[in-house]
Amino acid sequence: MIPNGEMDRRWNLVRAVMAEHGFDWLIASQGHPFGYGRWLTNRAQLGGPLIAMPMEGEVLLASHGDAVHTRAQDSYGVRHLVSCAQLNMMVNSHAPLLVAEMRRRPVRRIGLLGTGFIPVSSYLILKAAFPDAEMIDATDLIAPIKAVKSEAEMVLMREAAAMHDMAVELAVKTVRAGITARDVLEEVRFAVNKLGSPTQTFMAGSAPAGTVCRYSGPLDRVMEAGDQFTMLVEASQKDGYYSEAMPTICIGGIPPALQLAFDDVVEIQEELAAMVRPGMLPAELLAANDKFMEARGYPPEKRLLGHSQGLDLVERPAFSPAGENLPIQHDMVISIHPTVHAERAWGYPNNMSFHFTAGGISRMLKTPQRVFVV
Repeated sequence: MIPNGEMDRRWNLVRAVMAEHGFDWLIASQGHPFGYGRWLTNRAQLGGPLIAMPMEGEVLLASHGDAVHTRAQDSYGVRHLVSCAQLNMMVNSHAPLLVAEMRRRPVRRIGLLGTGFIPVSSYLILKAAFPDAEMIDATDLIAPIKAVKSEAEMVLMREAAAMHDMAVELAVKTVRAGITARDVLEEVRFAVNKLGSPTQTFMAGSAPAGTVCRYSGPLDRVMEAGDQFTMLVEASQKDGYYSEAMPTICIGGIPPALQLAFDDVVEIQEELAAMVRPGMLPAELLAANDKFMEARGYPPEKRLLGHSQGLDLVERPAFSPAGENLPIQHDMVISIHPTVHAERAWGYPNNMSFHFTAGGISRMLKTPQRVFVV
């Protein structure tokens, strides 16, 4: 459970930035999946919640009702405004409820958090209601605060990591000839749901030895002796904090091509983790990864090499070829997940999440870095 003191810490840091940059209000919504909305409110909501944070006073949450659709449910530091807005309807934004409250005080400068997740309908309503107000993308100002984890958050992130250790152990116990990747995936999903996990991204697949085994499927192929299995496990613990793992499991023995790909991917992951330092931009890690991959005949990274983690599965800084201006700092939890793409095997590291502190970088999971054999 997120303690009230943790919420006070966040609000104080955010309001210091608001004061420095002259923001009267911050507007946020959901993210991937929780975003700035849950981070600012400690509330998980469906139906496209919209959050308005003033320079002083309660944070406003506009969303569906909780116990009953028409009943508001306030929480520590948060006032709930119940809305009937739904996507694909004429009433498709919660923004009018916020506008009515925002008009009670000056609205000269509005900061937007996570603009990729704020509905255009909400933006247009705010723009029409406050035509003289300056609307600024404030994400780069607040993202560094969200990315740096407090000890209260680390307690929950260690819970998430332990849940992933359990998930890997269960997958290893479950994989066998005669069942499908879907069977394994659903066993793991059931186990994490029993622990209260509200959201998961699970993918799994199997393949014969000597061929590429992809975590993206096929799900319903019946596994045989000598096969390979791999699974992507990305789940949040009961309070919404994420970790991730990607075990590779073989039935009977490890194909030489797979062992080589796995050894190479673990080697580059360890080299990248050893390079991490405060103030580093992700582009430096991407360049090192690509140099290693090309030297060994593998293609360079074309998507995410890694990212920060917390209430969102993928937080900034993101190690993306598209670019990132947010540097790595102490007390971030970062996932480093290079992938080796060889002709007959792909290599994925089992254990991907690291805690970066002034004392060094350490793995969040206890799962060993090896291909498992059953």
